[in-house]
Amino acid sequence: MLDRGLLQDIREGRQTPEGLASIVIPHYQTEDLVRLCLRAIRRLTDVPYEAIVVDNDSRDGSLEYLRRVGWIRLIERGAATEPDAVGAHAGAMDVGTAAARGRWLVSLHTDTIVRRQGWLRDLLARLEANPRAAALGADKIDTDPPWYRAMKRLWDVRRMRAAWRRVRGLGPDPKRSDLAWYPRSYCAIYRLDRVRELSLTWQPAPEHPAGELLYRGLMDAGCEAVRLDGSEMHAYVEHVSHATALLGRGGLRHWRGNQKVRRGLARVMGSDLAADLLSDDSLDR
Repeated sequence: MLDRGLLQDIREGRQTPEGLASIVIPHYQTEDLVRLCLRAIRRLTDVPYEAIVVDNDSRDGSLEYLRRVGWIRLIERGAATEPDAVGAHAGAMDVGTAAARGRWLVSLHTDTIVRRQGWLRDLLARLEANPRAAALGADKIDTDPPWYRAMKRLWDVRRMRAAWRRVRGLGPDPKRSDLAWYPRSYCAIYRLDRVRELSLTWQPAPEHPAGELLYRGLMDAGCEAVRLDGSEMHAYVEHVSHATALLGRGGLRHWRGNQKVRRGLARVMGSDLAADLLSDDSLDR
């Protein structure tokens, strides 16, 4: 855990340590999760960082909680002046990226819970080992049982379509990018100076999710990436996929998907780490 005085100096702009990491966290109405997310960062991060939480016009008690957290930089977006603010992940990431002061830009979701001491130090070391690397991340973390993962892969229509195109010698479908690798934004790291030099944005486009075009822009400019698989990233963070949609927007379209998210939330919120962090109010100061 970093010294409280240093965190306050970073938050208020009195110090900008070399190698500072700017952690940008979009938020919309996930009070319990954002509390756990922030306290895990506070407890388990041991390199200089600033945490920038961009709130997308939350109307529950979460915004009042965030205003009380003494070591974060809170940016409040309002629907009155920014009509796209409500639940807009890409817009919040662009706002946080513009406000960041560090060398490294870290994207994190509120349903991503840091689970390992020194997580950021280890990930940054992997980036710094390659001077050409400007991005680090992983694909989705899959915590399903092995048999279920095998069944999903067997019956994945998108993969079958891609395999059929390879057999026919057609290559990837230029209209689809859902099988192409890029760092998922639940936990990804970028070199902020390169993102700014290239005027890259988090905004999505048809067939391209938020954040993918930012990554493609870096690669097109000759940068390299450190690619982790989901199990490697899972050693550092826990990600309850779609929990922000369930809590902030009322759920997914599919009942089975909602049930899966609820099980993941129950597992994470019922863990010993969560109980320890949620009982320690000093981590908010």
